[in-house]
Amino acid sequence: MVLKSRTLAPFLALLLLLTSGCDKEKEEEMPIPESPVYNKEVAFKIFTETDYSETRWQDSKLNLTLRLRRISTTLPKDEIVLDTTFGWMPFQELPLRTAPLQLDQQLREIHKEQDRLVLDVTKTVSINGYETVFHYDQTLDHDKRQETVEVKL
Repeated sequence: MVLKSRTLAPFLALLLLLTSGCDKEKEEEMPIPESPVYNKEVAFKIFTETDYSETRWQDSKLNLTLRLRRISTTLPKDEIVLDTTFGWMPFQELPLRTAPLQLDQQLREIHKEQDRLVLDVTKTVSINGYETVFHYDQTLDHDKRQETVEVKL
């Protein structure tokens, strides 16, 4: 059985259109979704904005504790990934903004949807023998793979 060119031409045109459409879909790349698990680098810059060089601050000192927690919706629910204390520092020796103390921490396998990173800061201040404790916490930003956190004394 021989097909005539009139019958064969529309069939070939349809076949050509169908196959060329398939090639075009293959050429367009689908975007790769961002992984919900990532590594994070955190730099803690610790400083004061006040100059305590006057002699009236001679008997004043500060104790600083930083605790970074990973709070998760899965187990373990609360994991301490950094726990450090800077012992009693005289006010006159506290680092200024121009020359801060810096502490770097690398965090592995942080899950964007399941984990929350929270920094707990506890400052104990002793002025002329009277102690006061200040505490605050700060949530870190998931959108930043490298983050600088300022801790003001």
